[in-house]
Amino acid sequence: MYAERIPLGVTVRHLKFIEDISTEAHPMFVLLVSKEVCVKDSLRNTNEGLTPEQVLARQKEREAEKTRKQVEADLSGGFEFESEWVEEIEREDCFDVKLEYGGVPPVYKPMHAVWLVDAGSSSSSLSSLWNIVDSHALGEFEHGLTLEVMSLSAVNELPGSTTTTTAAAAAVSANVDDGNNDENKKELFVTVGTGIVDQDGEDVGSKGRVLLFSPSARRDDLSLVYEKDILHGPVTSLSCLTTSGGRTRIVIGAGADVNVEQWGNDKLTQVGFFRAQMHIQAISLFKNFLLLSDAYDSLYFLVWRESDKSLTLLAKDYEPVAVYAAGWINRGGSMAFLCHDDRQNLQFFQYSPGDAAARGGNKLVARADVHLGSVTVAFNSHWCKPSLLVDSATPTSTLAALKQQDGLFGRSDEDLRFGLHFGTSDGALLAVVPLSEQVFWRFLALQSVVGNALPSPCSLSYKAWRLYRRSPRRGGCRSNDRKKGVIDGDLVCKFTNLSLAQQEDLAGAIGTSVDQIVDHLVELQSSSCIL
Repeated sequence: MYAERIPLGVTVRHLKFIEDISTEAHPMFVLLVSKEVCVKDSLRNTNEGLTPEQVLARQKEREAEKTRKQVEADLSGGFEFESEWVEEIEREDCFDVKLEYGGVPPVYKPMHAVWLVDAGSSSSSLSSLWNIVDSHALGEFEHGLTLEVMSLSAVNELPGSTTTTTAAAAAVSANVDDGNNDENKKELFVTVGTGIVDQDGEDVGSKGRVLLFSPSARRDDLSLVYEKDILHGPVTSLSCLTTSGGRTRIVIGAGADVNVEQWGNDKLTQVGFFRAQMHIQAISLFKNFLLLSDAYDSLYFLVWRESDKSLTLLAKDYEPVAVYAAGWINRGGSMAFLCHDDRQNLQFFQYSPGDAAARGGNKLVARADVHLGSVTVAFNSHWCKPSLLVDSATPTSTLAALKQQDGLFGRSDEDLRFGLHFGTSDGALLAVVPLSEQVFWRFLALQSVVGNALPSPCSLSYKAWRLYRRSPRRGGCRSNDRKKGVIDGDLVCKFTNLSLAQQEDLAGAIGTSVDQIVDHLVELQSSSCIL
């Protein structure tokens, strides 16, 4: 593995790899960057660009004008302190620039831009060049919030019609599958979501824009092909929804609204929408299911129905939780949703319509919770690889050999596990992986005996540290029943640091062997590997 630090002189907000136009010699990336730039403050630095003689003459003119207005006010019976010219005099006295003290300090404001970068290496060295091929600056009060690379289906429809054009309809009826079908035609876009807060600040509601850039196949241009104003809030999330028919649409999360829009006739057209409670933080997609994280009202679980082009709410969590990050894990056909809140907790939910706690299927059922003790803002999914692939020097050939020797490999629940990994604000990298029921109960017993046998730092309790921290917001209406369903991986992995005699005593206390526990720990660590 080779790591290199690339100084760019800006703050990189988002970075995406453009696989469609990249080659081995020229890997292409798109970056959403920001930089603090110095701006001229003409309101305060009124003497900028003037000679000392001109500054002195301007001061004399102001003094003469101020004296004239004061004399006129005295002759007319006095003046009011709320009059406009009095406030102007006070303001000029307050913002009088003293050049001998260095003048007005510089004023900085952030400027955002989109960069197309070629990360190809030079022929003489292995170091990457990271040349900026093209760039596009955003507006003065515009902030880049999200960046995605996606291919959108070009659906050309007639105005006021729900059917495709005549040529496309003829191609569909003739079952043309040679790749020239307009229904299957897709265009590559770099999509950017922005938020705009102008000079009026909070006096005016914020809005946003969706920008669609088209990177050229020659890797030398990033052209803006379409922009759409979003008036109901800043664009905080952009995702690509793939329907059962193979069409791809863009899902826009802005404010409290979720819009599903399709690309056609060189514009975006809204085909579906959903309104949440407060503010959409992020959107996670799995097939045609959407998991929305609300900034103040927990999770929403939606499904996209292509037949009537609608977003339907299946279930939600009714507790007042401020969600920082959300994602999903699954093992075989079982799936669970995770959310990380402002109290540094992790909660696990399931969509189970038949459960009594689901209120007829309208509520996400809480299955487990744990206190994480760190802050994160994003989850990323990964496949939980078995130890045979992690420890292999040639994982590709090993995977092919396993499939050849075992016809059922890749079909069991253990082979179809997906976990989450995420970084925290204190510099840690953590992973959450699903476990089988047998391994879970064995680890739960091991966690109990290890926590009781080993001395804890400052005589604190491992169990108390992992207890769910309740939020006082709106009463904190969660029940007092704690959902014990999470294993502390750091605690159970301390088993390998013990002596053999201690390991045998603890393994005998839970009715298993040392080798069995070590095998489970090896599989646990392999499932946490993300590279």
